[in-house]
Amino acid sequence: MDDSEYGSARSIDEIDLRIINALQWSPRSTWDALAGPLGLDAATLARHWRRLEREHLAWTTITPGPRILEQVTTALLEITVMPGARNSVNEAMTGRPHAVTVEVPSAGADLLVTAATATYEQMTRLVVDDLAELPGVASIRTHVVSEWFTEGGAWRLNALGPGERGELTSAPGARRAGERRGRTTVTATDRAILSALAVDGRTPMRTLAEIAGAGAATVKRRVEALLSAEVVGLRCEFAHPAAGFAVLVTLWCTVPVGRLTATGRVVSREPEVRNCFAVIGASNLVVQAWLHSPADVPDFEARVLARCPDLTIRDRVLVLRIHKLAGHVLDRAGRKVATVPPDVWLPGGDTGVTSGA
Repeated sequence: MDDSEYGSARSIDEIDLRIINALQWSPRSTWDALAGPLGLDAATLARHWRRLEREHLAWTTITPGPRILEQVTTALLEITVMPGARNSVNEAMTGRPHAVTVEVPSAGADLLVTAATATYEQMTRLVVDDLAELPGVASIRTHVVSEWFTEGGAWRLNALGPGERGELTSAPGARRAGERRGRTTVTATDRAILSALAVDGRTPMRTLAEIAGAGAATVKRRVEALLSAEVVGLRCEFAHPAAGFAVLVTLWCTVPVGRLTATGRVVSREPEVRNCFAVIGASNLVVQAWLHSPADVPDFEARVLARCPDLTIRDRVLVLRIHKLAGHVLDRAGRKVATVPPDVWLPGGDTGVTSGA
């Protein structure tokens, strides 16, 4: 995808940030419902959002819920490629529904891929029988996630005041933290619904019903069941560089095993933290944080170390580019150019279909 297709990157202004932050808390709210908490009329909100969508600067989508993260197998893959093969390997990775996020780190591996499958056995097949056999792949180092403390869908801007956030989270239909309704089996109809919501989390119920081939009332019940069971969530994502979040840093850390869970929970409460999870490996805790500048890295590390004296940072790596974020293919400016809906239930060898932006 040529970056020039969408022209030069536009910035995200203060009103845009407030809208994005509101949609992070309440992704499917109507503009009329958001007008009061944001202190702006619905027409203004709709106009700003249309520009953000038109310029591919912001979008709504799905995110894995705590319940599904407890059930599926997730791994961080450090991929080394042969000379001259980075572009072809990256293209292959971004096209796979199991490769949820694809990043270019500043050191170590050539690509850092977050992958997810329904079972550990399927993860083994995905890595050993599929990805490792791709032309140009030299080696893959696999770090299987043993526990999630926070993931990207829970990360929030801080553009709204506590009162405004309270109005959004207390709105009718808003899902409360910890509200679970037991285990939910994901059906073929659910997968069709989730694929559509991955492309656009605000897709109307009527359109979802047409895509899934089911009645609107049935689809509405299924969406509510998946959300309330915390199988998935909805999120508002945006082009981070356009909003001043130019740096994503990955910290590879070591924590004594007896303190791992407690430390992970403390680190995950830092406002900059996008991802925090335990892995099986020499480094047993991985932390990723959104920052404004490389100069912010030492201060962020110092705060984490002050709060977690048992933690040792073994390495820190900047992300030079994000090719794919939570299923969305990005251009160099961080704007969405296509969507490959994540589908952990797809057999490991299948590549799925890339949907347009």
